[in-house]
Amino acid sequence: MNKPELPIVDASAYFAARLRGQDGGSEAQKLGDEIKAACHSVGMFYLVGYDVDQSLVDGVMLQTAKFFASSQSDKEAISIKNSPHFRGYGMLKNYRDWREQIHIGVESSLSDLTDTKPSPYWQLWGKNQWPVSAETTEFKSCVLAYFEAIESLARTLLTLLAQALDKPGDYFTERMKDRPYLLMKAMSYLPQESTISDYSPQMGVTAHCDWSWLTFLIQDDVGGLEAQDIQGSWRKVNPLKNSIVVNTGELLEIETGGYLRASPHRVINERIDRQRFSVPVFINPALDAKILPSFDCNVSSEAAVVSSDAHVHKVIMPGATLYSFAFGDSEFVRKVKGQWCYLYECVTAL
Repeated sequence: MNKPELPIVDASAYFAARLRGQDGGSEAQKLGDEIKAACHSVGMFYLVGYDVDQSLVDGVMLQTAKFFASSQSDKEAISIKNSPHFRGYGMLKNYRDWREQIHIGVESSLSDLTDTKPSPYWQLWGKNQWPVSAETTEFKSCVLAYFEAIESLARTLLTLLAQALDKPGDYFTERMKDRPYLLMKAMSYLPQESTISDYSPQMGVTAHCDWSWLTFLIQDDVGGLEAQDIQGSWRKVNPLKNSIVVNTGELLEIETGGYLRASPHRVINERIDRQRFSVPVFINPALDAKILPSFDCNVSSEAAVVSSDAHVHKVIMPGATLYSFAFGDSEFVRKVKGQWCYLYECVTAL
């Protein structure tokens, strides 16, 4: 396997110190600084030595493969079109996307809320649709256990990152409250349909940045994920055993005035013989929490990428000046109104 082109951040010393009952002060500072450096310079890194049981990670990948191996009728039975909360199965086959996926969120309901007149974005807070086939009976329990483990890991990394940025340790996690809006997409990137040597490969997912603080991704051994470096070149993010790929989303870029770089990335499954499976979990605050842009927030400052390649889809136009806003309002605009890119022609092209 080729040498990894992303930073490798090893958290094992930090978690070992915690396991020994030590405060891990020096290890915490070192790990926080490494996370900050990776998010600043690249926006994406391999995390190893984490405290998530590897059997749980492997289990999620296995359950993902089982779900996508089930019949099309079983998958369509939980179509995202049936969910007012935008959760469930969907297939995308167009020039920008060549994949099928299932959206899963934290199990929730409106009865969890104390608001007497909930804001419109609470439409997104609701129940999941779970696979129905006999082969996927363990999908729900496995995914919910994984959600819990990744949430704990995310809270740790966000705490260390906040401290490395000279913020209070709970700068991010306080806004997650007890109901963070975490989303998971179990995805199957479809094989290419052509073997013509001079054809342009069908994009699995087009170049974009995530609308999240952080994204935690696990992937199989097929490959196909690529990240754009600061010079605009695309670099392969090859699978690395026992690692989680972590990338910075637009929300962190906005809140640090571009100091932490939202990583543009895309997927091209170049295989004609098999699917590619990956499972990202998007780490967000609570829907009613505020996003706090830097006062001189110009997201094109250090995050700008000069590239002759295709447009990178982003929610916020590079260079925009922003003020604080409720995360739920932005997510409602993305999910319900379909405005997921600042370029009007992008959201109206299909």
